[in-house]
Amino acid sequence: MASIESRIVDVARNGRFPDGVSRRAFISVAAAAGITVGVAACGSSSKSSNSSSASGGTSSGAASSGGSSSAGGGGGNLVKSKTYSQITTLTNDYFVAFNDGAKQCATALGLPFGNFEDNGNVNTALSQVGNVKTAGGKMLFGTPATEAEAGAVIKAAQAAGIYYGSAYTSPPFYTPADADHWVRFITPSSPAIAYNTAKQLFQKVGGSGTIIHVPGQKGSSADTERTAGLTKALKEFPNIKVVTTSDGNWTAEDARKAFVNILPSVKDFVGVFAQNDSEAAGVIAALDAQNIKGKIVTGFDGNKQNIQYIADGKQFLTSATIGGLSGGLLAVAVFDALNGVKLTLPETFMYQGALLVTPDIAGDVLKNIYGATLPFDWAKMSRAINPTGWDPQTNLIPINPKDFFAGATPGADKLNPAWDAAIGTIPDVTKTYADAFKTGPLFPYKTTMV
Repeated sequence: MASIESRIVDVARNGRFPDGVSRRAFISVAAAAGITVGVAACGSSSKSSNSSSASGGTSSGAASSGGSSSAGGGGGNLVKSKTYSQITTLTNDYFVAFNDGAKQCATALGLPFGNFEDNGNVNTALSQVGNVKTAGGKMLFGTPATEAEAGAVIKAAQAAGIYYGSAYTSPPFYTPADADHWVRFITPSSPAIAYNTAKQLFQKVGGSGTIIHVPGQKGSSADTERTAGLTKALKEFPNIKVVTTSDGNWTAEDARKAFVNILPSVKDFVGVFAQNDSEAAGVIAALDAQNIKGKIVTGFDGNKQNIQYIADGKQFLTSATIGGLSGGLLAVAVFDALNGVKLTLPETFMYQGALLVTPDIAGDVLKNIYGATLPFDWAKMSRAINPTGWDPQTNLIPINPKDFFAGATPGADKLNPAWDAAIGTIPDVTKTYADAFKTGPLFPYKTTMV
């Protein structure tokens, strides 16, 4: 089931209250407890409404000052401006973690912070870019839900002169070579991770039986790639059968419903391949509710709750990219760009390493990484602050876009020719980042990350 924080956000947005004052009182109590609830919950349940966090985001009606100021730092006088996180929804544990890590990073760098929820709506996302521009903001980063949203937000940020960073989803053949204010794209190597996850799942169930597959959201690169990894592994296990539910849409509740709806048509099954950890949590809730035992469940993302499920024996495997770390990496990227750091092309389009968390290491991972605050040195990640001693504190590996977009349908869009020369430098950039990764809680797992 979803975490307490995400369920509170869901109640604030969708719950029934006697009047507006009651809803506002609920949100105030949540905020006092440190739980961020979007402003949209105060006035509308519309899925396309703008929202902003209690920590300083701006709604469509007003924009706070985002002007920049100079401050001293390890790299000399640094420009510090308000930075904004744009996520799909705070009812999803991964996005809660992404947003929280981004806020921790911004605080460590001395940056005012605001956040938006766009609910996967392109028009909402574009209006939020407009809010940042109106506020004089120069930094935005996020997790666009679909390729259409990603392309629209990248172009809007480019036109507005806003430095932008994104995770997971990129339009076909479109890279930071096409928009100089799109300063970094990061994503796990979803096909490889999904392939490894599926293989371990199939081996765990003995190489035969029915697996229920709960997909994510159509139009998302991560969803397509994780399904591709599953399909690749399936070719090596002829005695495994896969049945697929309706979309889980990355949320526990949608995944729970999709899973429950398919159960009557599945006579027996041995495991579940959920496309992310929130979906895995929904599946686990359904299994518990129906007292179904002994089924092997896997997920992706490394939500804290799911790491605990693995330690408790409810889930078998997840791939921990750590949502808060992704948020912090992008916050650092836009901050560095604002302060004149120029990345080479391969550095702008990168895989973020993932740690495959199994029962034998789940306890250590919980203890060493998932505390009240993330144990990363955010300032050390910044090349503006540490021009020579920077450390990404995770594996970051340049993506060859020709491989990344190999499965995309050819169309009018083509890969920017700047990559013709840049691809040849990928091995050198890979070594530079590997050598720079020297510290942090993930360092003991450096050689085993995918």
